[in-house]
Amino acid sequence: MRMTDLARYGFPSEIIEFWRKEEGESLLPLQTLAVQEHDLFGGGNLLFRAPTSSGKTFLGEMAAVRAALARKKVVYLVPLKALAGEKCRDFQAKYGRYGMNVIVSSRDHREFDGAFEAGAFSIAVVVYEKMAQLLVRRPERLEEIGLVIADELELLSDPERGAQAEWLLTHVLRRKRRLIGLSAVLGQAGRLAAWMDASLVEHDQRPVELRHGVIRDGVFRYRTSNAPGETEEPAATGEHETERDIVAANVQYFAHRGESCLVFLKSRHESRQAAELLANVIEAPAAETAIDALRVLESTHCRDSLLETLNRGVAFHNADLTPGERGVVEAGFRAGEIRVLAATSTLAQGLNLPARNVFIPAEKWRFDRRVGAPWKAPISRAEYENMSGRAGRFGAGHAFGRALLAAPTAFDEETLWRRYVEGRREAIEPQLGREALHDHVARLVAAQACVRRDDLVDFFEHTLTGCWTWRETPPPDSLEYRVSAALQRTIDAAMVAQDSEGLLTATALGRAVAAKGLAIVTAEQLIEWLLVSQNRVWSSPDLLLAVLLTPCGRQLHLPLTLREYEHGAYIRELKRLASGEPLDAATPLNRLRQNSVALSFEEARAIKTTLLLEQWIALDALYAIEEDFGVLSGQIVAAADHAAWLIDAASALAGALGIADNTVARIRELGERVQHGVDDDALPIARLRLPSLTRGALIGLVNEGLHIPTAITACDPQRLRARMREDDVHALIVWAQTYTGPEENWTAGPRTPALVIDDGRPGEIRIDGETIALQEKQYRLMRVLAQNPGVCVSYDALYAEIWGDAVVESGQIHFQKGRLLKRIAEKCPARKALIRTVPKRGAVLDLPPGDVVVDGEQPQRGANAT
Repeated sequence: MRMTDLARYGFPSEIIEFWRKEEGESLLPLQTLAVQEHDLFGGGNLLFRAPTSSGKTFLGEMAAVRAALARKKVVYLVPLKALAGEKCRDFQAKYGRYGMNVIVSSRDHREFDGAFEAGAFSIAVVVYEKMAQLLVRRPERLEEIGLVIADELELLSDPERGAQAEWLLTHVLRRKRRLIGLSAVLGQAGRLAAWMDASLVEHDQRPVELRHGVIRDGVFRYRTSNAPGETEEPAATGEHETERDIVAANVQYFAHRGESCLVFLKSRHESRQAAELLANVIEAPAAETAIDALRVLESTHCRDSLLETLNRGVAFHNADLTPGERGVVEAGFRAGEIRVLAATSTLAQGLNLPARNVFIPAEKWRFDRRVGAPWKAPISRAEYENMSGRAGRFGAGHAFGRALLAAPTAFDEETLWRRYVEGRREAIEPQLGREALHDHVARLVAAQACVRRDDLVDFFEHTLTGCWTWRETPPPDSLEYRVSAALQRTIDAAMVAQDSEGLLTATALGRAVAAKGLAIVTAEQLIEWLLVSQNRVWSSPDLLLAVLLTPCGRQLHLPLTLREYEHGAYIRELKRLASGEPLDAATPLNRLRQNSVALSFEEARAIKTTLLLEQWIALDALYAIEEDFGVLSGQIVAAADHAAWLIDAASALAGALGIADNTVARIRELGERVQHGVDDDALPIARLRLPSLTRGALIGLVNEGLHIPTAITACDPQRLRARMREDDVHALIVWAQTYTGPEENWTAGPRTPALVIDDGRPGEIRIDGETIALQEKQYRLMRVLAQNPGVCVSYDALYAEIWGDAVVESGQIHFQKGRLLKRIAEKCPARKALIRTVPKRGAVLDLPPGDVVVDGEQPQRGANAT
């Protein structure tokens, strides 16, 4: 079927022409099958089970556009925040020009929530859990939605998230909304299609061949996806005793042939370590565009490691990176500039990052919440297929792709072949029956999906768990008993009210809890804190600790070593921080301040996270926070996102309790500050969410006093362009010019520079107002670095500036740096990591240019920077 044939289905010529250029002259076989034989643009439910890169995504896209053209609202469900952002940007670029209003909604994208609630969208890309929350706030929105597309339907088997997805899809189906499901890895797809009342479309042919098999002893034994039989091709030879050795040798083998390689690892640490090791053996060109893009981002440990590995065309991708860093890596790999990418398995879930070769680990780490520890487990067949599917992508320009498992022994080869190459897909495993039902009951009543007890029983009977599990193997307690117990729990918690005729309604608290996605037990603990705090003065650590010690808060697993736990430094610092606060209120902070017994591990973790977030909202540099707490930037951002969600939920509970508006506003503002990582001064411009106004750029603006509207309108726009894109500079100036609020609460003028160096007073520097005497070599070292703040100055440049032509020992820079930092730490302990080493390259003064003054002027990045 030719792309131009879509005109008969009501698509405008402009969109068809765009698709023809982007997707090709003809539809793929799966797409033709869906349009011509399964009424893709009709009204029935559909379930597509087909391999990755077979055209499922474009199927969903065509169906969404066709429904939007018919003035129907469309929701496109995805499992990940990153995937939601990527798909929304893609849809906006394609269809925004045609006038379609495309929005995104996830926990870190709340700016369009109002548009969703008002129905002001054509297509909404929404994470599953967020969709459930939005329907609680505005239940009537579901009646206006003409099409729901559920991508990555295998999420139903996820032990942590499957129950929520099952609840949502059951709600959609019972409201008779059209549902199109997409998945590459469903086993027993027919049963799921029957539950969905959907026509099943299965298709196993791939438009680009995928060779999937096992490497052992220099041979890649494989099967092709579209043809039966086995065959072989040569791989890297040599004695390789471990899986890691085999993978490293073959990545080098394929990369030297100019082929891209994606290497999946079990953990974030392993992915970073693998990239650093592979960068030592890969001889690919430097990824210059990615390097340039990274250099403008705020300094972090991961950014510095990436700058090293990218010099050999190698990178890593995991949750330890900030969103900005991940975006740079993804763009570089798509462009082919990054030849080798080491990543964790999250990357396999839908992100469009095609590779010629994909190396897959046979095991993964699985975290067991019952014992609070990870353990190794085999990957599932579905996970194997998802990771394999990053190779052999249609449109990537590859004749075929490879999915490779490494086998050190004959036993490994045979068992891996049987389990994964020849293995069968696992069936969906419904998760709703493994959870207490009271949270789901509260959501159902709040969303007005059920108004009587019998409605609740009927709803749960028609869930996937009800149809597949409870009907076939009834639980020990009857479903009616379980629902009644769950309903009573919600009534006892004042989340649901029941009148004399049995009619159920959600209370204001119940609506707030369901709309924010809270567990009832977490809400009860937050309510307790709110009631004792509504008439007292409380600090940000007080509320941070309260939310982090709830059951939902404990789901955040920030690293905490045994040494940190036993040392007790965090509780001592917390007590110091709160020393001036009264002890009379019964809050978690005061309980821990007066506690004379050993802390639990979870309490120590919550205290560490609280202290970390205090520095985050004080505008401390990411690198300094990493150094102080032994964490990485992505973990800091994840902790902030998690805590911000809970604080925002606390503000909603406070409003439902009738607590004073100024207290509600203060809680809400703290949540915003935690989300953005800013102080009170920076919050107004952080709320603008300008894409290129990163946290690092925002810190620079605040340090230069350019966060105040009058200062922005009076400054030379070139100062703003040094930190942001032109369109964002324009938006910031327009905001400043139209701002009508008071400015008296802002800190006026530029802040005191963190570092002042004046040759009129040689031998001393001023840091945070403190005078620090230095020896000559230390002073000269600091001066050279201060002329290039935030940028790596090479060792050669440092030796030349400090010692000239004199021959000195190679370790002198490190010796002088150590003495210099010791002197700084004596007077300014918070600046103990002011200078950091970039391995094998040089040193960096970790301050933005606006925070440094040399001889009365703020320096620019100099010629010594590398």
